[in-house]
Amino acid sequence: MKYFAFVLLACTSLHAETGNIQPMIVENLIKQAQKNENWKIALATGKYEQIVFMNISPATNPQNEIGMEVHPFDQAIFIVEGKGKAVLDGKITPVKEGDLIFIPTGTSHNVINLGGQKELKIISFYSSTDIPAAAVYPTKESEGNE
Repeated sequence: MKYFAFVLLACTSLHAETGNIQPMIVENLIKQAQKNENWKIALATGKYEQIVFMNISPATNPQNEIGMEVHPFDQAIFIVEGKGKAVLDGKITPVKEGDLIFIPTGTSHNVINLGGQKELKIISFYSSTDIPAAAVYPTKESEGNE
């Protein structure tokens, strides 16, 4: 599989123990995201940005979708593996591996897995923080139990 320029990513990470933001390098970002078996993993969290791996599948969420949501910040979603559809303010667009979805602040959105039992793996880039630093949620239900 061929991917564009996501082999190395420099970003910042918030270390919860110290509260200090430290630089980090994430090697082979795509391969790491492909290995994710959890609903969500907060890979890197800074003061104004967060990178989260997601695995949308019947095993992580029986509805096989993110669920309709709206954020008070911008978001970009990179499709790492699988196929689905993006719903942005009611407009439905098919998405597949290699696609990028840009979601401006205040946009009602959902990403739905169309692969049946196959996983839809994504990397979500938030221009703010969405979940706690270093959070790992095996299922969507576990995220609601925090």
